[in-house]
Amino acid sequence: MNSHQYKNLTIEVLDEPTYKPGAANNNFIYSKHYFGDGGQDYPVSKHGIKILQDNRVLESCIIIGSGGATGIHKNSTILDNDNLVVCCCNTVFCLILPTLDLKWKTQADQATCFQIFKQQDGYVIHGELLVSKLDKDGNKKWKFGGADIFFSLDGEEEIKFESDGILLTDFAKTKYKIDFDGKLLWDTYKR
Repeated sequence: MNSHQYKNLTIEVLDEPTYKPGAANNNFIYSKHYFGDGGQDYPVSKHGIKILQDNRVLESCIIIGSGGATGIHKNSTILDNDNLVVCCCNTVFCLILPTLDLKWKTQADQATCFQIFKQQDGYVIHGELLVSKLDKDGNKKWKFGGADIFFSLDGEEEIKFESDGILLTDFAKTKYKIDFDGKLLWDTYKR
């Protein structure tokens, strides 16, 4: 579970793997449902969001996505002023606080969006196939793909922000350095 403080409210974001829209036996009934492309037909990950005040739920929604499975962790959500930005499967969702109305959603990777980072005037998305930049309205500004997926089995950091750019490592251990406009500065790819 992830937790954020927003004014005098607490925002909880949690995995809801067994949730079924419309089912009577859900542990909690979310007031709003948002789906990524294909999420309604092929649900893979379900992330519940609750707005609480003094442990009482004021508003709630569930995001249901398809594509590669995602979980809730430190970098899967960002609180950005009056918005909560959430990665779910291959889509990034932006919700308006405190109502949890959907502001926008953007498919930022064909497979999975693992992490989101606030960067200058937008968000950098660490996806499985791409690292991309979205502006504050969810528009794609740039994307960068490597020779392999941006995933590590041994815990090596796949994305690291430095003062002059972003250092990326793919599954084959190839390293890339891109600038903040997504342009390749150097790589260790053996051609």
